[in-house]
Amino acid sequence: MKYPHLKQTPIRETIFSVSYEEIVDSSCFEKFLKLDLVKNKFKDIKPSIDQQFKIKGQDVEISSNENGFHLKNENEVIQIRKGSFSVHYLNGYIKFSEILNELIRYWLEFDKITNDDELTITDFSVRYINVIETDNENQPTHLVQLYPKQAGEREIINFQNSIQFTFKESPEYPVNAVSTKLNDNGVLLDITVNGKNNIGKNQKSELKDLFQPLQEIKNKAFFDSITARALIKYI
Repeated sequence: MKYPHLKQTPIRETIFSVSYEEIVDSSCFEKFLKLDLVKNKFKDIKPSIDQQFKIKGQDVEISSNENGFHLKNENEVIQIRKGSFSVHYLNGYIKFSEILNELIRYWLEFDKITNDDELTITDFSVRYINVIETDNENQPTHLVQLYPKQAGEREIINFQNSIQFTFKESPEYPVNAVSTKLNDNGVLLDITVNGKNNIGKNQKSELKDLFQPLQEIKNKAFFDSITARALIKYI
């Protein structure tokens, strides 16, 4: 289906993610960080820390361990963790095909340096985080269709509404849509489309083929979640 082109975009962050089955050790992460295409493009590199809490009697023990790395430049983030790999684009719109190509490029390099012949992709997803701006004339109920009822005698202070659904024509791709009142000037509309890789371990999974169906679904979910007034605002 053809959707309207938005001259302005409410997108604040786009995330393409894959999960994989194999156990990857820290040496693979270190090799990835030393690749020229990585170290020349990402100067802000920090370890990802997981914290675990254990209760012993009256005391709480907190332990921390590194679980991967967070790489960032002005508009991009790569998050590599044990079991997952994601590429993020910040502060604006980027074509679906462009961020998918970036994910494929980095993923293939990461896959090469692991000890396995080929990492087995289990799950994959796209996530689009939007901020729909509000004002005195355009309140959340005028712009976003995932909201609590706002009657004349009500003043909505805060809300978070989460809906999980599938489209009948694509039941294998569940969608999670969340709307949250950020402040007096905006509503966050956070849409994630998920997929599972059902190809066997010994068969090759092409990321382009896995992700391509998600584009239409995320577009439909977004336009189904906003009102005509919101469309006019950004078109």
